[in-house]
Amino acid sequence: MDFQVGILMDDLETREYLASQWGKKGTTSDISLYSVSSKDITQTTIVPEGYPKKPLSLIISAHMSDILILGIPISGVNQNIGEAAILADCMGLPGLILIVGENTKGMDTYFDQVNKIFSKLEIKNWGNFVVHDGLSSNNVREMIKKLAMKIERRTEDYLAIEVDHSFPVQGVGSVILGTIMTGHVKKGDKIKSLPNKQEGIVRSIQVNDQDVNEASAGTHVGLAIKGILPKYLERGTVISTINQELVYENNILKVKLKLSKFEQSIEVGNKIHLICGLFDSPGKIVELGEVIIVETEKMMPLHPNIRITVLDLNRKPSIIGSGYLN
Repeated sequence: MDFQVGILMDDLETREYLASQWGKKGTTSDISLYSVSSKDITQTTIVPEGYPKKPLSLIISAHMSDILILGIPISGVNQNIGEAAILADCMGLPGLILIVGENTKGMDTYFDQVNKIFSKLEIKNWGNFVVHDGLSSNNVREMIKKLAMKIERRTEDYLAIEVDHSFPVQGVGSVILGTIMTGHVKKGDKIKSLPNKQEGIVRSIQVNDQDVNEASAGTHVGLAIKGILPKYLERGTVISTINQELVYENNILKVKLKLSKFEQSIEVGNKIHLICGLFDSPGKIVELGEVIIVETEKMMPLHPNIRITVLDLNRKPSIIGSGYLN
């Protein structure tokens, strides 16, 4: 079983502490990846680096995840924690609200402060607050595993890999890291990349630094690719098999959106920022209704189960809502 856990919080020291409890640090950019593997489980923990100065890193971390950890330092609740809670609510993924710090005499007051944020939210499948005091790492890990056991993987036949990092490797060629959102990939597969419309071949596959011949949905993989340069495999690129019509591109999107409970000012013509999978673009709202229509400046790589979040980067909280293609 392979799964991804996103830590949503703004406290650098605390989020790195948590992630280091659950894996070894690997690739880092505006997100950092920590991985750990046992006989039957591989967990990748995703940490947003630079948040809140880099708000997109928070969304990218959530979009890559199966489970979300809302980490709250014992110093208290702030505006950024509120924004992370809104994102978790809009995305509707399972998770834990984790208070990181030792129990204190003022804990009842602290819970009251936290509860004010959640009074309007309906985060489904989330348990009670868990206090992480440095001695409870194993208990929290078991809670995460229980949530992971309930993950339902997509069973569609089409392949969609969302790229989070890419780089050249001497003697190998282009290497990407990405999550298989649906389908499975095999060594030797003929693939295409969108939105750049390049074609190549999968030379090799690695999962947690181990060579494998194939991998399936939910797995964070490394692929060596022949025939596509790294510049055409930037973050957000979607990789699929050649001639797969369910993976396509467009700049007009119909989105079934779950609005933030705090959203009041969305209007036709509003300028927004859209994150579709791991690809982002400025855009504007064209039409409102049960399904909203947005137009983006860039062509967006799309597939039926891609996650979408709409933002206004000029305000706090920035989250307008999250959803899927209609």
